[in-house]
Amino acid sequence: MKRASGVGHLTPFLPGLEGLLGDPDVSEIMINGPGNVWVERAGRLEPREAPALTAAWLHRAAIHIARPLGLDPAARPILDARLEDGSRVAICTPPASPEVAITIRRFGGRAFSAEDLVRLGSLPEDILEAARATLLGRRNVLVSGGTGSGKTTLLNALIELLPDDERIVAIEDTLELRIDSPNCVRFEAGATLTETPVEIRDLVRHALRHRPDHIVVGEVRGGEAADLLQALNTGHGGSLTTIHANNARSALSRLASCAMQAGDALPWEVTCRGVVDGIALVLHVARRGGRRFVEDALEVGGYDAATGHWITGPPEAGRGEEPTPKEMNP
Repeated sequence: MKRASGVGHLTPFLPGLEGLLGDPDVSEIMINGPGNVWVERAGRLEPREAPALTAAWLHRAAIHIARPLGLDPAARPILDARLEDGSRVAICTPPASPEVAITIRRFGGRAFSAEDLVRLGSLPEDILEAARATLLGRRNVLVSGGTGSGKTTLLNALIELLPDDERIVAIEDTLELRIDSPNCVRFEAGATLTETPVEIRDLVRHALRHRPDHIVVGEVRGGEAADLLQALNTGHGGSLTTIHANNARSALSRLASCAMQAGDALPWEVTCRGVVDGIALVLHVARRGGRRFVEDALEVGGYDAATGHWITGPPEAGRGEEPTPKEMNP
């Protein structure tokens, strides 16, 4: 995939934001329109005055980001780009938005290990041990949470628990994971082949031809869930993925719903049984008051078709006590 310039190269096109673009403590810059800027710093949102940031400047910035990708905001008003430094930019221009809106998510400067998260009080040690036992037992883990809740941070930490001598195939919309495994191949969606976009589902299917011991999907959003569940249930245990959800139980339903989006989807009850067979442990992360923490952990025991309820319980390493929400602010 082609990449636009790094965050620093945006400075000439976003007057008044020079300090923010160079501040490593700012994780996200949200431009709602001319002069309307919000930033996330240490997990908290705060407004920023930017009177010099006019509609004309925002239009120039959108063109500057889109041009290296071979795109034109006038022809394609909704754009997603990855910058050279790994940061992500989302752009929406008229007529899809009244004003040019730009959101910049800076690529994290530090990767946290599982032990780091425990030390920070972000991940209860018993939940870590349950996740470790699950992965080493060649069973699979689903990480759920909302936008910006820390799903990728936790996923990165869990990947480090996988054996170094086993092969990982990682699939992402945008390359964000930091994987140090010596035997890892990485795929990124969005590349083009004869002007046909390569989708996550294409890459999940293709991954099976690269002899993975473990499959990591950065985030499941749609029909690729059906192919992932097939892979998880046919000899690729110890795999990981994330999904947007409000809580751990709803994450299972969301995964099944995504699988149902596939054109060749199986019936709902069959799909739910596939989720039960494919996912052993759900870890749900949340963000409150600017802090990120592991809120819940559930071991998946089954699906009751008569009531439509998932059968779950606390993981083995945590039985006897409820997980206490802990904080993390990576």
